[in-house]
Amino acid sequence: MADLAEDMELVVSELATNALRHGLTPEPGGARCAGREPIRMSMIRRGTLVTCVFADPGSAAPVLRDPTPLEPGGMGLHIVASMSLRWGWNPLLPCGKVVWAVLKS
Repeated sequence: MADLAEDMELVVSELATNALRHGLTPEPGGARCAGREPIRMSMIRRGTLVTCVFADPGSAAPVLRDPTPLEPGGMGLHIVASMSLRWGWNPLLPCGKVVWAVLKS
C-alpha cells in the first residue's frame, strides 16, 4: 500500500486539522462528552480500501466552503474529497461526530 502513503498523509493531515480546529470549539449550550478523549483517529483496511476516521466531541457538520482567494485556509475538505473515493460524517451519540474518508490503493 506504499502507493497510497502520500495521499493518506494529506487526508489524515486535513481531517486532523479540522478535528482540532472545529471539533474542539465549544458550542453554545453544547455539553462535552465526559470521560472521552477529545479526538480519536482510526484506520481500517479491507483489501485495497483504507478508511481513515476521526472522532471529535463537536456536533457541527463539516461543510465544504468556497473561500475567497485571499483566505489562508478553507480548502481542507475539498482536498479530502478530491483524494478519496468517498468521504462523509456521522453523528455520535450522546455527543460528537466522526468524519471519514475512503481511499483505494
